[in-house]
Amino acid sequence: MAANPKTPLARQARLLSTILKLVRKERHMIAAQVAEGMGVSLRTYQDFEAGRRGYDFDKVRRFAKATRSDATSIHLGVQYNWPELPVLMMDNKMATAFFILTRDLHAEIGPRLSRVPPGLLVSGYRQIGDEIRKLFERQDASAEDYIERAIAKTYEDPDDDADDET
Repeated sequence: MAANPKTPLARQARLLSTILKLVRKERHMIAAQVAEGMGVSLRTYQDFEAGRRGYDFDKVRRFAKATRSDATSIHLGVQYNWPELPVLMMDNKMATAFFILTRDLHAEIGPRLSRVPPGLLVSGYRQIGDEIRKLFERQDASAEDYIERAIAKTYEDPDDDADDET
């Protein structure tokens, strides 16, 4: 039975539906391909994508696997009303990577992880942000350099050897 369209569960279902469609379309997949990848019938997938069933964590995980996307970012996209987030993170799996790294850190240092001050996390994330910005600056510079070299090569005079062959 569908929830009242104004309830939080109905809004959540609509948001999940939007996210699933965005990811599926970004991957250039049709519903039948996703259903097959999830191991469910086409009708089951269509109901899932349309938000006609309750929130199903297992189906989100199977959807992420079938679409090579990130289940954690799908959950976060629903939780924080950011439907573009799963598309942003579907290739680098940043949300799941953060979870895995946090889990591994917890395995190493245990419950003391809860005592890490928020300021340290902010500082660490800012350092990561700086490294990401540097990466893109290097990539942009490299692309610009490539275009300049390619254009220069294109405008070079033809080889004299080509004239000798005729």
